[in-house]
Parts: sequence; C-alpha cells; structure tokens
Amino acid sequence: MRETAVNWPMTRRSVLAALPLPTACTTPNAEGERAPPQGLQTPSESVMISVADAGAGVHFSARLCRYPAFRTAWLWVHVHTPDGFYSFVDHLAPSGGEPTPVEGEHVVYEDDGARLRFERHGTTLAPVLSLLRARVNASGGEALASDLQFAPTLMRSGLLPGRMEAFGRVEGELAIGNRRYRLSGPGQFHEQRQTDARFTTPFAFASLWDDDIAMTLLAIPDQSAGYILRAGEAPRAGTVRFGPPGERRALRIDFGPDDFLEGQATALVRYTIPIYGEAWRGAFVTADIGGRRLLGAVNDWRPEALFPDV
Repeated sequence: MRETAVNWPMTRRSVLAALPLPTACTTPNAEGERAPPQGLQTPSESVMISVADAGAGVHFSARLCRYPAFRTAWLWVHVHTPDGFYSFVDHLAPSGGEPTPVEGEHVVYEDDGARLRFERHGTTLAPVLSLLRARVNASGGEALASDLQFAPTLMRSGLLPGRMEAFGRVEGELAIGNRRYRLSGPGQFHEQRQTDARFTTPFAFASLWDDDIAMTLLAIPDQSAGYILRAGEAPRAGTVRFGPPGERRALRIDFGPDDFLEGQATALVRYTIPIYGEAWRGAFVTADIGGRRLLGAVNDWRPEALFPDV
C-alpha cells in the first residue's frame, strides 16, 4: 500500500443538521471567479466516473463539480497504476454561469477549458451510456489523457436526494506521458445536483463493485445507511459500520437481526485533497465482503468526528 439502528433513507436535512457549519471563506481565481464559501447554500452539480481494471493494475477516478453562481468548477482526477500514482486537482477552474440542463437525453457537463467533459445519454434516472474525456496535467507535469465509456447494468437513486448512482462496465484508453493503458473493468457513474452546502458534515463513504454486484455505504455522526445491488435481485438496504481509517478497514452492513454482510477493505493507495483548509482522505481499495472480492474506493471527511482515536 502506498501512502501519499438509524433512519433509512438518509435525508439532507439530517446530514446538514449533524454539526454546525464552519466559518465561510472565499478565494478568487485569475478570472475573478471564486470558490464557493464553505457552508453556503448554492446550486451545484457533480458528476463522476470511476473504474478499476485488476488485470492492468489501474484504478481511475475523475470528478467534476460545477458551481454556476460562482462561475467555478472543481476538477479531480486520480489514478493508481503499476508505474505510480498520479493526481490533478483544481478548485478554481473557470466554468460558465448557466446551470447544465437537467432535462433531455443528452447532457454535457464540462469546465470552460473542457479539461473534464462528461456526457450522459439517456435520462438522469435511466442513463444508457456515459462518456468521459479528460485532458489534464497530472502531478509531475505529465500529460494525462483519458477517453472512457460507461455502460450501466445496475442503478439506484443514491442515499441522498438529487443523487443517482449507476454501476456497470467501463471501457477505454488512458495515457500518462508516454505510457498507454487499455482499460476494461467494473466501474461507477454518478450525478448529484443540490443546493445544500457540500463538505460541511463529517462522513465515511465506500463505493464497491464487481460486474454483477455493487454497494454504497455511508456513515455520518449518529446515522448510517447503505445498500447492496445484485443482478436479478431486489436492492437490499441496511445500516452500516466502518472501522477507523487505515491500510485495512473493517466494513459491515446490517439488514436485520442476524442478517448482515461484513468484511475488510485493503488500501492500494491512500491520498488526500485539500478542501477549505482541511484534508479530505481517499483510498483506492480491494475488498472482501461476504466472500466476494470487490474493487472501488473508501473516503473520509473529518474522520475524527466519527473515530475519536484517529
């Protein structure tokens, strides 16, 4: 590993009420756009694609979050490969002031420079295809280019209002400098639109998948929820337990008395992203849950509120 009993479903009201909001701050970029103040209610729209190709030894994620009122987008790209770990983060990317249209069966999310461009074909609740085009300079100054295609096989409205999560197969190309990777593996796509403030409440989050199974787990102070999807079966929802952050991490989802799945996630690489002067913590992982091997990510924001010994 490289180092660099509660209500269902969750509501945004309960999430936002968990802790008081911190003091707001704002930072201008070169064009006069600003990062949204922490704790401010403002429309935002996030979209993300992740993929893991165990054969190629590559885990990849790209996320775009637009704040139209501030003409700003947050761009994240993180990649773990056999040749190293690469990252790109920009929280002051110029982006247009108009909201991305939500209706229609072809929607494009992108920053003004089109460094990250997501296309969704089909409706928000029933996507049939999603595309990613990424063109950024990764850590170390190497050019990173990726073109990916996501085809959903399992879908569910997310744990929070305004969020859609889909799981399926991702195919495409990744280039970092002069290295080329052909990617094919299970992955995840999500869209999340909201007006409530982001990054205010501590959380632990896991997104884990294989070709015919997927699960999302979320814990905040005094509340947790999760679900598991299997091909050909009804979704199952339950409450969640996370072990504290670390190279190896216990995970459990309880569906009822004596009805649970549990296991462990092992970090391949752990990394941080600076957000409002604090560190968001991420990890690409492999997991064994209920005897199934899964791939994906486990993330934390303000883990000391959930795990006092961290």
